[in-house]
Amino acid sequence: MRVAVALAAALGALLAGRVSAAPAPTYTIAFHGSGAEHQVDSKQNVEDDGSCEAAEHVDVNATVAWSASWTRFRPAGRTTLGAPPQIAGSRVQGSHVKDACGLPLSEAPPDWVAEDSCDDALLTSAAPSLAATVRGKTLVLAVAAPAFALPVSLKCPLNIRNDQLAAHAVVQLTKLQALKRGRSLTLGVGTSAPGPGDLYAPTLDCSAPTKPYEGYRTVDHCQDDLSWSGTLTITRAS
Repeated sequence: MRVAVALAAALGALLAGRVSAAPAPTYTIAFHGSGAEHQVDSKQNVEDDGSCEAAEHVDVNATVAWSASWTRFRPAGRTTLGAPPQIAGSRVQGSHVKDACGLPLSEAPPDWVAEDSCDDALLTSAAPSLAATVRGKTLVLAVAAPAFALPVSLKCPLNIRNDQLAAHAVVQLTKLQALKRGRSLTLGVGTSAPGPGDLYAPTLDCSAPTKPYEGYRTVDHCQDDLSWSGTLTITRAS
């Protein structure tokens, strides 16, 4: 009888050890998003007497779309594997015109007059990123889209606001732990759904006027509108 009890206790300890040694679940995180940025900029070079002989007009639209994912994610872990991002459909279109403020073009400064249009695919200059922090009973995810860049040959200026293509999302650890293998949680993110610490600027005044210098100054009226939406999907993998 004592031998049987001892064997049962040993078996129980062995099974408990196996349970405690079970690896923590891993997850796959997918970040999908799309948005648009529209910048309109009108500059005039104004003389001391108030006259204008050179102006510059920019009207550019950028459409961005991305898909990024990371595997082997654990809330308390440090190792994840990121797949190459996809940005199909990300383009920039617009116009860049230099004229003589409505005067005959012959009155513009030498070599000033120009008119260019653009329609080209955007590039990436940095990979997307994922960071996670456990705060009490919650997991805070911080994600950023791949950084977009203009082709070198493009003649339409635009400062893509990559810093705004980022988001934070909060997940209850109990919900994460309750996921069955293959099941997912999906969270909405974007300019209309800011997370903790997300300070979005849907409309930005990008004007950069200059003070008088050598007889003229630059009057600049610039506005940049940006909006995007996306999803964070967490799927239990093991």
